[in-house]
Amino acid sequence: MKVIIVDDDKVMLLILKKILSKSQDIEIIDTFYNSEGVLKFIEENHIDIVFLDISMPGENGVELAKKISKVSPGADIVFTTSHREYAVEAFEIQAFDYIVKPVTEERVMRTITRAALKSSQTYSNTLEKEKNISVYLFGGIDVSSKDFGTVKWISAKSMELFTYLLLKEGHNISKSLIIEDIFPNMPLKNAENYLKTAAYQLRKAFQPHVSNSVLISNNGFYKLECNDFYVDFIEFHDRIKKSINIDSSNIKEMLKIEKLFVGNLLGDAVYYWGITEREKYLNYYLELAEKLGQYLFHNGELQQGAYILKKLIKFDPFSEEANCLYMKILAGQKDKKGLIKSYDRYVKRIKEELNINPEAAIINLYEQLIENFN
Repeated sequence: MKVIIVDDDKVMLLILKKILSKSQDIEIIDTFYNSEGVLKFIEENHIDIVFLDISMPGENGVELAKKISKVSPGADIVFTTSHREYAVEAFEIQAFDYIVKPVTEERVMRTITRAALKSSQTYSNTLEKEKNISVYLFGGIDVSSKDFGTVKWISAKSMELFTYLLLKEGHNISKSLIIEDIFPNMPLKNAENYLKTAAYQLRKAFQPHVSNSVLISNNGFYKLECNDFYVDFIEFHDRIKKSINIDSSNIKEMLKIEKLFVGNLLGDAVYYWGITEREKYLNYYLELAEKLGQYLFHNGELQQGAYILKKLIKFDPFSEEANCLYMKILAGQKDKKGLIKSYDRYVKRIKEELNINPEAAIINLYEQLIENFN
């Protein structure tokens, strides 16, 4: 996908460039420090995504976006701004996404993944485009609606209650279990009051976004009414469990699904009740990424394989299998410097953090691969 960045903050522009350059789906065509020349450039070049700052000297990003939409209606506008108050106006002009600074790699990659899926011919009717509410829990907690943008949480506990029930995937959960998990070590009466408050705040947060309440409570049980939700971890799991093996018939689809995992479930929001789910989805990803890496290596798709193995090692740096496969790919790319760096980093990591030396198998593999360069 071809991208341009428009931001008067040179530091932010460089940060975005660095993050976007890590994605194989992105080609950064040009960058601009203000609105001057942007429209003319878009008229003369095909652009898929415009990363656009809102607060700039002269013409602001919202006004420029309106003009871009007329000149290139197919281009997706992604606003980057320090000001949340522009969100409603931004989504009124059909902005594809709205990222509040400071931006993170996980948040930007989530946007790129959505854009790639949107443009895919295999984008199914059950995906985000058919749903009013989009929920992303990989790499953080991000909830928004088509018409009103990001859901604004009234309290941390209302957001926690939402994510807790969402992970239960529409099942009825008893009040006592919710209290035990979300309000532990609290007097029962206080916990019940806090739960009622959090439930009220959850419903209120969603009022601008949905016509009916998303939270159903009945006879001491609570559940989320999420039929109109697109949820990234549900989509991820549903797709990978249908494809036990990876072959030529599903490789493109699996590469798209791999991109959904931009970070651990719930990101930095660590809830003890979510630890098991976090580990479960991480293991799903690691298994998928290793299968993809093996397939791509054996089919000569070394660049794509290197990208996925590097990402896999980021989440599981001690995996001997992943590091061995990554070294084989680097050797296949004739990247001796990268091979040496990768091996040295692995050896140093396991020595410093696990106080162990590498197994003979990986030492022998490394020596063999290095020997082949001579």
